[in-house]
Amino acid sequence: MRMISGADRLGGALLAAALLALAFQPTDATWWLVRTPGILALLLSACALMLQPDAKGRSWHRYIGSFAIVAVSLHVLAVAGFEPSFWRWLDGAVPVEIIAGIVAALALFATLAVRRALTSPKSLILHRIAGFMVVVAAALHVAFIAGTHAAILGFLLAGMLILVFAALLPERRKLILVALPTVLLGIIAALATGPMAQLRLASLRSSPIDHANFNHGDHTGFVCTACHHNFTDRTGKENCLTCHKALSDSESMRIDRLFHAFCSDCHRREALAGRKSGPIDHCTACHGT
Repeated sequence: MRMISGADRLGGALLAAALLALAFQPTDATWWLVRTPGILALLLSACALMLQPDAKGRSWHRYIGSFAIVAVSLHVLAVAGFEPSFWRWLDGAVPVEIIAGIVAALALFATLAVRRALTSPKSLILHRIAGFMVVVAAALHVAFIAGTHAAILGFLLAGMLILVFAALLPERRKLILVALPTVLLGIIAALATGPMAQLRLASLRSSPIDHANFNHGDHTGFVCTACHHNFTDRTGKENCLTCHKALSDSESMRIDRLFHAFCSDCHRREALAGRKSGPIDHCTACHGT
């Protein structure tokens, strides 16, 4: 088994700290059933990357990888079971973090698919490539979810990069192992910014928006301009959805990301203060089925 280095410990500590902070953020009761196995899957995948087997295969690597597959399966099943409105996102304008999550799940299952053929050097290379892609894509999936705190995002990405770098150091075929994860990062960057993003997000600017079940009566204790900022900064007089739809030309400015982050953050702050709050992460609670 490869010895755990100081870089492994640092990367693992940063990743664990970010996921622990995420785990303690307030959320809806049903969303805990979605969030918990997802966090566990990323942690187990990171551990499997650190505890790689030796030439004789004697390590916990295989068992940890198997538990990671079980955890990600539970995560996907929980999303399917508790968030039926979530699947409306699976179109051309799907958020990049969802793309990264799908890639992470497929890559994790790919590690299992080639496990039985590990006597072949090519199969072993494919297994390792898939393992690197799991950690990279899963970290991106969690880090870029709308409303993720900047500190959590930074710790996640830093921990992921350190872990991958530490795992690559003893490898002989570094270029092959890093090629696909690098391509993945390039694809996500292209989808998130520039002409490709504008083309991909055109549907958000032209199609009807799935309105949330917003009740002004539940928000009478708040100043109107906390949401309707254009009343004071004179940026426009039209409906907020009309204006923000027109701005949805990059991943950071897409209308669903902006509103999810804004509303969820407010509800989370209210929950932390011990006051009654609206839904935080539960899609159906706002959008219905």
